[in-house]
Amino acid sequence: MDKKYEGTGYIIVGFILGALLTWAIMQSIDIRKKHKTNLKCIQGELYEEVRTNMFVKSHLECFEQRSF
Repeated sequence: MDKKYEGTGYIIVGFILGALLTWAIMQSIDIRKKHKTNLKCIQGELYEEVRTNMFVKSHLECFEQRSF
């Protein structure tokens, strides 16, 4: 192998790993945005805001979070 091209393989592998890592991070951010919900507890029942001022009753239950 020529001395001139000795580190080229490491550079290519590093570039590919960096691109894959960047892609994975962007995908996880997109998933979090897609599954972000706006939940409100009203009189002990949980509602999800699907559009502005449009609420749907959720199948989940309300609970009170207490900090100690």
